[in-house]
Amino acid sequence: MSLDDKDDIATLHDQLAYLTKREGFVQRRLTRAGIVDELLRGSLEDSFERLYHRFISAIRTLPSEQADLLLDVFALSPDTQDVPKLLQRRQIHGDKIGRKIDTVRTRETAALKALHSRLVTGRYAQAPLVLDVPEMHGGIVYEEVSVLIVIENRHWKATYEQHYFVNMAGELDYVTIGRSYPGIVAPSSEGEFKVNTRPVDGAGWNDHFWHLNAERTATEPMKDWTRYDLCFRITPLEGGNEPEPMTLASRALHHRSLLFTIRVKFVGEQPASIWRFEGASPFALPHAANEYNRVKLDSHSTAALTLRDVHGGLFNGFAWIWDY
Repeated sequence: MSLDDKDDIATLHDQLAYLTKREGFVQRRLTRAGIVDELLRGSLEDSFERLYHRFISAIRTLPSEQADLLLDVFALSPDTQDVPKLLQRRQIHGDKIGRKIDTVRTRETAALKALHSRLVTGRYAQAPLVLDVPEMHGGIVYEEVSVLIVIENRHWKATYEQHYFVNMAGELDYVTIGRSYPGIVAPSSEGEFKVNTRPVDGAGWNDHFWHLNAERTATEPMKDWTRYDLCFRITPLEGGNEPEPMTLASRALHHRSLLFTIRVKFVGEQPASIWRFEGASPFALPHAANEYNRVKLDSHSTAALTLRDVHGGLFNGFAWIWDY
């Protein structure tokens, strides 16, 4: 199994990009984009047609140039709805605006980031849920946090985290993410950040992620009102695997996140029973599965939990037993 930082984290951004490909935004492909489905769905009874119209509603709140581009690349416009390939749809849009495909692709990336914000905040006419975001007046807004924890033959193999955030605190040198367990932190080799880790007496470690310039040769402050993508991997210290099998994979955020996904993937042995929990204190974690919290692993031996508007301090994740 590849453990590349980007490929192994399912994020809203990844799924929006996935839905631009092949036939575009169609029901068959939406079923494989669970986070997008979750954000568009008001209830389990909502039809695909309703989700389809909500998605278009979100797109139409964007500036007209971005909206027209996304309607074309998602195969939602009259000109592209029967066009089966993304490259062809980009060409059609490029012909409309007199630009080459490379320009369309660059503008598409920016438009998808804007759509990401609309979907996580619910700021569009047909949204099933609208979030109040007072932090927009200053500070950092975490639009999405995604965590993947890999367990191999009962032991922790690696954790992958991806944080999409908007800096609204003026120029900012670094962001800090705390953790309570030892490990080696490695930012994505293609990313915009380097890490400086410092122990905190009695409270674990703080990982300070410093922003780099475009050449990745020196630090450079983050710009105000700008979105950033922080992606990193944590692995055990050499010889630092826990002797006891792992039976818990959870995360307590230190900040509010508008969208939070945690996944646990099992390589090799699989648990006999696994269950989920939300908003739990460390002293009140459920110790067994029941009809309300029991989950099944998917075809990739992975369990996933996606939540809206998660505040800091409480734990969300999974627990399991290896043997009955």
